[in-house]
Amino acid sequence: MKPALPQLTTAVEAAAVVVATISGMITAARARMDLIGTFTLALVTAFGGGTLRDLVLERRPLFWVANEGYVFLTLLLCLAFVYNRRAFALAGSLDSRAVFIDALGLALFSLTGVRYALEAGLPPLPASLMGVITGTFGGVLRDVLIREIPAIFRPGPLYAAASFLGCLVILAGPWLEIPQPLADASGFATIVLLRMASVRLGLRLPAPHWLGKAEEEEGPTS
Repeated sequence: MKPALPQLTTAVEAAAVVVATISGMITAARARMDLIGTFTLALVTAFGGGTLRDLVLERRPLFWVANEGYVFLTLLLCLAFVYNRRAFALAGSLDSRAVFIDALGLALFSLTGVRYALEAGLPPLPASLMGVITGTFGGVLRDVLIREIPAIFRPGPLYAAASFLGCLVILAGPWLEIPQPLADASGFATIVLLRMASVRLGLRLPAPHWLGKAEEEEGPTS
C-alpha cells in the first residue's frame, strides 16, 4: 500500500490538533482551571496520542516539534479562550456539541495514526491499533489530569472500539479496490457515526460479567 500524501496527512493532523485543543479547553473550563491549566490540558489532549505514536514508531522529531506552529496555535487559542469573552462565548456554544467535537478529534487523529503506521511499514492489525492509540491517548491523559477514570476504560459509549472499527474500514480500502481517499472518508465517517450513535442511541459493548455480579451483591441503591 502506498503511504498517504504527506500534505493531506498534515492537513488532517492540523485539523485534529485544533479539534482536540477545543476539547481540552472545554474540559479545563468545566474544571475551572486558569490559563496554565487550560494550556496544559489542551496540550496533552492535542499532542498526547501523536507523541506516543511517534515514540513507538521511532519517528523523530516528534510531530509537534517538526510542526511547531501547532504549539503556537494551541497557545493562541487558549489565550483567546481564557481572556476574550467572545471567544469564550463561542466555545461555550460548542460546549453543547462537546461529544461531536470529541468524535471529530478521535476520527482525525485515528486517521493520521493509521497513515503514519502504514508509512512505517506496519502490518494492518498493528497499524489499526496505532490509529486507536493516536486517537485515544490524548483523551486518556486529559481525564487523568482532571482526576477521572479515562472514558475508554469505563463501560459506556463506544470510544476506542469506534476508532478501531473505523481504522479497519480505512485499511480495507485497498483490499476492496476502493480509492484511498474514499476509504479514508469512510473510516472517518464510521468513527464519528459510531461514536455519536453510541452516545445518542445507547449503543454499547456487552458489559463485563463482574459488573452485573457487583450490582447484584450491592443490591438496590435507592
